[in-house]
Amino acid sequence: MAEDRPRAVNLIDGQWLEAARNGKVDDAHWDLHDFAERIVPKYHWRFRTYYFDALPFKDRTNPTATQKKQYQDKEKEILSIEQKERFTVRQGYCKKATVGGYLKGAGAQTKKTRVITIQQKMVDVLLAVDLTRIAWSKEALHISLVAGDGDFIAAVDAAKGAGAIVRLYHIKTRYTGVAPRLFNEVDERVDLTQIFKDMQSGKKRKKK
Repeated sequence: MAEDRPRAVNLIDGQWLEAARNGKVDDAHWDLHDFAERIVPKYHWRFRTYYFDALPFKDRTNPTATQKKQYQDKEKEILSIEQKERFTVRQGYCKKATVGGYLKGAGAQTKKTRVITIQQKMVDVLLAVDLTRIAWSKEALHISLVAGDGDFIAAVDAAKGAGAIVRLYHIKTRYTGVAPRLFNEVDERVDLTQIFKDMQSGKKRKKK
């Protein structure tokens, strides 16, 4: 039985994964459940997948039609992920912020330009907490991490201290990368290029 094998848990940064598969696997060939199974190491079984994401920004007092549509679409997407077999969604939020900087290619500038940006909040914290908790609670001693942020370095170190093996699934594209220190901190590293190629071509996952 699958349950007799060692447990493996996936931790997926949803925003990072969506950016990583951009131009690699189109929607017609994309199956998140299938992807989650493909990143389980040999002779293990996928005990659970934790998926980290956030609803898009929506103005509380006067949301635009576009904001409403994006918010509703994302709610449906998150619900569909939660309904997948042994998937748990951890949800952050998006916040509007104003930052200052100099515009690229705008010549000499005496003042910083104030720009409104939308920032994803709490997602990295939730992932780091789960990474640490899973290892120390012995929920699983093999953790597949699909992310690239250097903020996870301390959590990876803590998980290793609890005896877990942390395997990083990564790919460098124009949209994504991996912090060098995170790359160096994990126990194992797997490039996602071949997995994406197999999914795009429809190649079946090998049974383990």
